[in-house]
Amino acid sequence: MQTRKIYQVQHWRNGQWDRTQNWRKVEAASAKEAAERVCGRALSDAGRHSQLRARVLTFGDLRQRSAMEFYASD
Repeated sequence: MQTRKIYQVQHWRNGQWDRTQNWRKVEAASAKEAAERVCGRALSDAGRHSQLRARVLTFGDLRQRSAMEFYASD
C-alpha cells in the first residue's frame, strides 16, 4: 500500500517566479508526482535554473529547510 502525502507546489513558468503563482496543495505519492501534476508534464530533479518548473514542500514538515526543485525534462 502506497502512502500519499500532501505537498505544497509552486509552479515556476520558464524558470521565473510569478507572484500570481501561489503555493497549491496537492495530494500525491511523492514530491515529484506532486510537481508533475501541477505542471502537467514529466519533470527531472536536475537541471539549470532557467529550466526550473516547480518548487515543492511537504505540507506540515517544519524540519524541511528548503523546497525541492524540479526542472523541465530534456
